[in-house]
Amino acid sequence: MRTTVGEAVRLPDRRTTPALLALCAFAVMASLPVVLLWGFAGGSSALTEPIRPSIAAEDATDLQPVWRAVTARHAGFDVDAPRWRPLGQEVSLFRRSDGLAREVFRFGLAEDSRRHAALVIDRSDIPAATPAADLGAVLAELGLSATLNANPLPLATKFGPMATADMTLESEESSKSCLAFALRDGDAGIRLSGWVCNGGPEIVSRQDASCFVDRLFTVGVRDAAIAALFARAELARLPCPAATTPAASPVVSDRGGRPMPLRLNRL
Repeated sequence: MRTTVGEAVRLPDRRTTPALLALCAFAVMASLPVVLLWGFAGGSSALTEPIRPSIAAEDATDLQPVWRAVTARHAGFDVDAPRWRPLGQEVSLFRRSDGLAREVFRFGLAEDSRRHAALVIDRSDIPAATPAADLGAVLAELGLSATLNANPLPLATKFGPMATADMTLESEESSKSCLAFALRDGDAGIRLSGWVCNGGPEIVSRQDASCFVDRLFTVGVRDAAIAALFARAELARLPCPAATTPAASPVVSDRGGRPMPLRLNRL
C-alpha cells in the first residue's frame, strides 16, 4: 500500500486503548476459572491415585487382639482347692481388646519340679475350635511351651464330660506329665480349660483332675446362663475322697454330720 508524503496517518483514538485493555483483562478473567478447574481436576486425580491402594491395604490388614492385665479384682469365679493351695496360688485377670474376659488360677509353677495345676475361664463370643486348638491357644497366650497329644477318654466332671489331652511340660530338672482338659458351653458363652501335672513323668490321676475341676465355683456372676450352668453342675457334682494329708478332714456341716447343701459361692 502506497502512502504519499502529503497524506496524514490516522492514529487510534485515545478512547480505544482503555477499551482494548479492558477487553484483554476480561478475556483473562474469563479463562481463569477454566484453567483452575483443569488444574484442580488433574491435581486431585494425581493426589487420590496413590491413596486408594494404601486404604485398601489397611482394610486388608488383620489386626490381632491384644491382651492386657486387669489390676482390680472383679472376678466372677474362684477355686477352693485345699490340696493344691500349699503349692502357692496365683490369680490373674485379663481383658482382650475384642472383649474377651479371662480369669486364670495357677497352683505351683510350671517350670519347677513340683506338681502344678491351672484353670482358665474365658467369657465372650469365642470362635468355634477343637479342644486341642483351644488348649494350644491358651498355652501359647500364657507363654507356656508344651506338647499335646489328644486323648480319646473324656474327663468326668460336674460340668459333664470334658475333652482331654496328654500334655508334657518341660521343667528345670525334668519333664512333667500332665492331663489337660477343655470344655465349651455356647449358650453360656464360656470356655473352661486347664491341666493337672505331676512333678515327674508319672501318669496323672483322673480322679485328682476331676476333683480339681469340681472345685471351681461362681462368686457373684450376674449372667443368668452361667448361673444356670453352675447350678446344674452342682446338682451333678460327686463327692471327692478325703485328702491324705494329716491336717485334712472330710467337710461336713454342723447339723449332725449331714452333707452340706449345694454350694454356688464360697462358704
